[in-house]
Amino acid sequence: MGDVIELDGVDALSAGAVGAPGARAFYIQAGKDGARLTVLVEKEQIALLAAEAVAFLDRLAEDFPEDGGDVSAVREEATIAEPAVPLFRARMIGLGFEPDRRLVLLELRESSDDDDDESAGDDDDDEEGFVARIYATRSQIRAMAASGAAAVAAGRPTCPLCEQPIDPAGHQCPRWN
Repeated sequence: MGDVIELDGVDALSAGAVGAPGARAFYIQAGKDGARLTVLVEKEQIALLAAEAVAFLDRLAEDFPEDGGDVSAVREEATIAEPAVPLFRARMIGLGFEPDRRLVLLELRESSDDDDDESAGDDDDDEEGFVARIYATRSQIRAMAASGAAAVAAGRPTCPLCEQPIDPAGHQCPRWN
């Protein structure tokens, strides 16, 4: 296994973007005791994580009711701190739950299982990349999901015909050719 980074009980957790629409980079960022971990992700990963995290927490609430933490207070902390210098690019993102401590696990992996299959024939003992395990409260996860969804929605508008982003300079829709 590659290098494992474990942030158990983070002070801050965020998902968002830095830059102008059309030239943005998307990140997940976690902080604990003054240390900050920044991981580069794709826009689609943020969009999917935001939707899946909320659905995951809603399913959890059936068996493990939430304590009613104030998401709006946590949301103010759920912004990307700059400079955003990523340690690695996440290929896989997973969610889990630790029922004894009532904490959500957000796991970010640099390499995917597919990467392992491709390198299975290699005799080299290559690094498998970073694995970040971030333990957060449900309020922090909800705030991260909300800030991530807002960052995705704040992008360029999409063309109603081809559903591609419309650049500020204009758009040549392929459907009009």
